[in-house]
This record gives sequence, structure tokens and C-alpha cells, in this order.
Amino acid sequence: ILAGALAAPLAPAAAAPAGAPAVHFAVKGDWGDGGADQRAVTAQMCRVQRASPFAFVLTTGDNFYNPDGVATAGNFTRPEACLLRAGVRWRAAWGNHDLGGDGTATALRTPQRYYQFASGPLRVVVLDANRPDDPAQLAFLRGALSRAREPVRVVAFHQPAYTAGLHAPGEAQQRLWAPLFRRYGVALVLQGHNHAYERMVVGGVTYITTGGGGAPVYPCVRPAPGLRRCLMLNHFLDVTATAAGLDVRVVGKDGTTLERVRVPARA
Repeated sequence: ILAGALAAPLAPAAAAPAGAPAVHFAVKGDWGDGGADQRAVTAQMCRVQRASPFAFVLTTGDNFYNPDGVATAGNFTRPEACLLRAGVRWRAAWGNHDLGGDGTATALRTPQRYYQFASGPLRVVVLDANRPDDPAQLAFLRGALSRAREPVRVVAFHQPAYTAGLHAPGEAQQRLWAPLFRRYGVALVLQGHNHAYERMVVGGVTYITTGGGGAPVYPCVRPAPGLRRCLMLNHFLDVTATAAGLDVRVVGKDGTTLERVRVPARA
């Protein structure tokens, strides 16, 4: 399938209304393996969801393991049952393990491999880091960010641009994407692939690796520019966006708050 055919239409972005309401959402990555840690993380997500519903659940990829890319009762409908009953809206990135099946396209209703959407003060651009040097995707990214009028801009993808984890950082993401993040006021970049929680600040942009959604966790093994925190723990992100920025709470599988981070808008 041609990459251009997978991209969402790039219409000019309307300006976010003054006083746009706060948007509450969750983020997790590397999660759908059907194990006890996935169930524990999801149970904590549902506890938060019941108190304050999520506008959407954003993933950083590797949504379905065993078999790769296929949503089953074991890795999706049973462990995610409480979120499914709540009718959450999924917004997913495609990881390398997702390429073997159509679960991300069908179960998570995300057939496009790169796309954008807006919610209140927030513009989110989701990329396909399986092919970061795709020129059509690069043009899409440049256009999406340059046209964004929302004060808070977030980008999400799977294979990380910067990381301290087992999998090496993506040189193409650093070379092609990171300069656009800096130029166009991206506040937060969300990544997966390494099964840990990492927070880095590079070129004024906050990068968070959230790959602890259920799969076995990885250690932090390499130096990374701007590294502030690295935790080898299963978790999800509980995020609230306002016009001023993002409040990120990192929640462990036992409900413990592992870290709170304020990420100011950069628009």
C-alpha cells in the first residue's frame, strides 16, 4: 500500500477556540501481550477512567503480540474489557509487532499509519516510525505542524528518536523529524519500543518513552541526551492538556504515582 494513501487528509487546521476546555487522555505502549502486567495496568486505567473519563486512549505501538498484530480474546477483549465497556476511543500508533496483522486497523479502528487529530487545545500528530524516511510522511508531518493552530502540540510514534533503552535510538527520526519538532513548537513527543518509562529534554522538546503497558520491561543501558528519568516499570500516562501545556502523571501497575511532570506549551 502506498504511504500517501494511508495519510489522513491534510486540511488547514482551524484555530483552537479561546478558553478551549481541558482534555483528559491516557497513553500506553507495548502492551497487548495478554499477561498479568497488561491486566494490572489496564485495571488502573479503568480506575482513573471511572473517576474522570478519557477523551481517548493514545498508544505508542506494539499493540498486539502473540500472534503479532492480531487482536484476540487473550490479548485484547478480555484484558481490556473494562475500557471496552466504557466505550473508549482508541488512537493508535503502529509498532513493528503490529505489522503482522490487522488488529490495529480493525480492533483499534486505526487503519491509517500516519494521521493527525485535534481535541480542544491539543493537536496530535501520529507517525509511522517503521518507515521514518518516507518522503510522503515527512511532507505530511511538515504540513501538519506548520498548519497547526492549537497551542499544545504532541507527536506520537513507536521506535524512539532518543532513548536510553535496549533498542538503539532512531537516527532517521533524529535527522528528519526532530528539527521539525523544534521548529514548529512541539511540546511533547511520545515514543514506545523500549519497555520502560523514560523522560528526556532535547532541544527544548520533552520526549517520553512509554513502553511499559504490559510487555516485560527493559533496563536503561545507554547514555541519552537530556535524560531526566528512566524507570524499569510497567505503567501508563494519565495526561491533562490545557492551553498552557500538559500535566503528565505516570501511574504504575499498582496505582502508585511514579512521577508528575508539567510540560509547557511551546506554540
